[in-house]
Amino acid sequence: MGGVRAVPDGFTGAIMAIEGIEDAVVLLHGPGGCRIRHMVLSSAVFNRSGEGAEFSEPYYYGYPRVPATYLDEYDFINGAYYKSEEGLETVAGRSPSLVVIVDSPGAGLIGDDHDGAIAEAGLSGIAMHISEPLASVPATRGCGHALESVMRFLGPERGETRPGTVNLLGLSVMDKDWAAARDELCGYLRDMGLEVACCPGAGSSVADMVRSVDSEFNVVVCPEMCAGLRGWYGSMGVPSIVSPAGAPVGFDALEEWIRTVAEATGRDPSIPLERVRSHRIRVRDKFNGMRYNALRMRGLTFSAAGTASVVRPLTEWLYSYLAMAPEAVCVDDGADPDQTDALRAFLESKGFGDAWGREPVPCGAVLCEGITALSMMISHECRVGIPIGHSSMGLDDVIPRPVYGAQGALYILDELLHGVRAS
Repeated sequence: MGGVRAVPDGFTGAIMAIEGIEDAVVLLHGPGGCRIRHMVLSSAVFNRSGEGAEFSEPYYYGYPRVPATYLDEYDFINGAYYKSEEGLETVAGRSPSLVVIVDSPGAGLIGDDHDGAIAEAGLSGIAMHISEPLASVPATRGCGHALESVMRFLGPERGETRPGTVNLLGLSVMDKDWAAARDELCGYLRDMGLEVACCPGAGSSVADMVRSVDSEFNVVVCPEMCAGLRGWYGSMGVPSIVSPAGAPVGFDALEEWIRTVAEATGRDPSIPLERVRSHRIRVRDKFNGMRYNALRMRGLTFSAAGTASVVRPLTEWLYSYLAMAPEAVCVDDGADPDQTDALRAFLESKGFGDAWGREPVPCGAVLCEGITALSMMISHECRVGIPIGHSSMGLDDVIPRPVYGAQGALYILDELLHGVRAS
């Protein structure tokens, strides 16, 4: 039977990109139903201190994130400019550094003059409108476009380059346990003597984003997630460092990510590489101590689906490190072409060319967005379902279990070991 994929679109990607800015807020112009998922996710993955139950006024209605105009049938017929005005006044009254109006797919057809409402309210310095319809583009593209639009609105001018400073691009609050991944990756950069100035869309403030234009380099985690934004930085004279191995998923790609950054910046990678090596030793010792259960992973078939820059290093690592066999491998729309070509070439070179382009199928392990992976496991279509995609927010994890970094490798190994032991 296989899994029916459930992935977010560019509309969700744009909203979550803005909500990933520490002191920004999205004003959603649309029906209340379009708000619910986004307001819950934003609070769950990036809860701000001091946000309690005092948000009882209109447009918030008791929930602190993603206030909305709650359009009804009257508004769709007659227009809802008045709600845009009132909503802006309410949201701006809480003194955010940035307000971004995003239309729901249906509300975008009304054509309300948000720019006029912003100007009339005297908020042109802190409020903007993303006018493009994004529901038909991938979430990654919506995220990158939203952050690029914010940077163009802020309009920072590049001053003197601050040597040794970098921005971490391509990480999103939609990524599973994003804060833990950010802290680990930033730790590796600090070990090399680099200062992380900004992580756009992953917890940094508006002021951080303005200052980020003076950084010496961008370091990219996932190229797809910063499409558009990376080009904007390039136009401002900030070059980007992209690992040829893809995102830092699995030990091999993580080590290559560290070496690539070190080579581009002229830094010594020995300390972070030693940290990764210590995790490798820990896994080796664990496997040696539980020989039979660890051996049960060898030859286990798997399906992998998601962002190309994640799926490619994941597939190569599962094959080379654990001797697992790819049964179905596919990448989401908006994939990085270099990563896509490399992944397909790898599969063909190992005799698994037939796996390319297939959605998740019944097999040993399924690694993709959580809804699909866990649904297939519950229906006994796989032994192990491992959430790695953008519906895998980690809402119920107390111990951080990101996909990126050494923590990500340990998370995936844990899930595989638990799965084969229970089978």
